[in-house]
Amino acid sequence: MERIRFTFVDALRGVAASAVVLFHAVEGRHITELFETIPSSLQALLTHGDLGVAIFFVLSGFVISHSLRAEQFSFAGALRFMLKRSIRLDPPYWAAIAVAILFSVMASKIVTNRPAEEYSASQIASHLFYLQGLLGFKQINAVFWTLCLEIQFYSVYALLLLTRSRAVMVCAFLASLPWCLGFGPAAPGVFVEFWYAFLLGVGANVAWRNATARPWFLAYVTIIAAAAIHSSSNFSLVCCVTAISLLFVAVGGQLALWLNWRWLQFLGTISYSLYLIHNPVTGATFRAGYLISGRTIYTEALWWVVSLVACLCAASLFWLFIERPSAQLAKQFGKKVSMSNDGIRATAQPSPSRD
Repeated sequence: MERIRFTFVDALRGVAASAVVLFHAVEGRHITELFETIPSSLQALLTHGDLGVAIFFVLSGFVISHSLRAEQFSFAGALRFMLKRSIRLDPPYWAAIAVAILFSVMASKIVTNRPAEEYSASQIASHLFYLQGLLGFKQINAVFWTLCLEIQFYSVYALLLLTRSRAVMVCAFLASLPWCLGFGPAAPGVFVEFWYAFLLGVGANVAWRNATARPWFLAYVTIIAAAAIHSSSNFSLVCCVTAISLLFVAVGGQLALWLNWRWLQFLGTISYSLYLIHNPVTGATFRAGYLISGRTIYTEALWWVVSLVACLCAASLFWLFIERPSAQLAKQFGKKVSMSNDGIRATAQPSPSRD
């Protein structure tokens, strides 16, 4: 069966990644003077660019739920799913760890009075297995915390599918509510605080494919949205808007048509690479730029533009030489497993009668 590319989903990925890139230019205090001169509406957009993470979490739930919709899940199937995700995600992530460490070491040697960052073997090892948040290690790159949670989302969702129980899945949705309602216990590095965001994506996909589930999904969204408005949680609101948008576009049959603009689809294609490496590239560009030109409002604007171009170029190369080969390898692995399973099922079928 030919896979349909969801241009709307890819476009949202591009928007989310771009928002995070712009946010870190502000959050890193690289454009302080320039920031004060721009309109307040644009300031608000830039300072809330980290909400791109909310979009990513919901998209993950939608896409993973869709990719596993036809699976007859077994323990072996869950392992194959996690292995395929690992092949797809790990090499770019590991390369991004190396890039972050390299750029940090270079910065300490170039920038005056900048202390060298120390990385322990335990810290690096914990990062390789997405465990740094759970083990309390400092993030080598500030964006890596979300990847740790994504892996937990995938693992827990796969385990839920193993039960093949609708009641268990309903309980999982209900169990996610305390954190978005504001009374869930603190759990640093654990997925539970953002579990509802992933499930909003799952729910949107299920509601798209099953009309009878839509009232329950809308009730779930309404509870989260009401709590978000009450607590002024922009993160939860963005999650809800993203989930409803996905359902609306999907039910309208436009997932493969909306926002099919070349530049936005390009951003969506490289979004994972852009997300992984933009932080060290942004910091390095501004540091090098200010060493060359000094810092004024005009050079801040100049090096901001240069940093954005540098991020796009670096992410494109990263995608071409690291992410795309990993994605192709994961796809080949999936096809090989599928063919192997088809062969097993075929040999298990009784031979057709010659009568």
